[in-house]
Amino acid sequence: MKDSIFYSEMMFPLILIILVVLVACWMFKLYKAKTKQFDTLQEKYSKELHFRKSSEVRLGKIGENLAPFVKGWPWDPKDFRFLGNPVDGVQFNDDEVIFVEIKTGKARLSKSQKYFKDLVKAGKVSFVTFKVTADGIKITKE
Repeated sequence: MKDSIFYSEMMFPLILIILVVLVACWMFKLYKAKTKQFDTLQEKYSKELHFRKSSEVRLGKIGENLAPFVKGWPWDPKDFRFLGNPVDGVQFNDDEVIFVEIKTGKARLSKSQKYFKDLVKAGKVSFVTFKVTADGIKITKE
């Protein structure tokens, strides 16, 4: 009888340890499954976000190219020249030269575009003649 009590006293901790290990394995497997599910969702989200941003960029490029020819363009589109960067273009009028940045949707000015805008506002715009001759190069700032 004494052996039976000793045996049952030994079995309880052993069974408890086995149960704890089994529950831990089950929880780890569940964690791995949820992590994989999360990674899959994150990858899908990332692809969708990239697709949307890419679509917005394409739409912006189309808008930039078409803007001078839409009905609401306030100047003669023949006098607009595309630059691309840091601003989209320059509009040449009889009495004014206008730097134009075309935005579509919720797009905002980039840091370099804001900086360029501040330079123009501060009057830090110049006209330079770059002349190449047989004697060399001559730059004249007017």
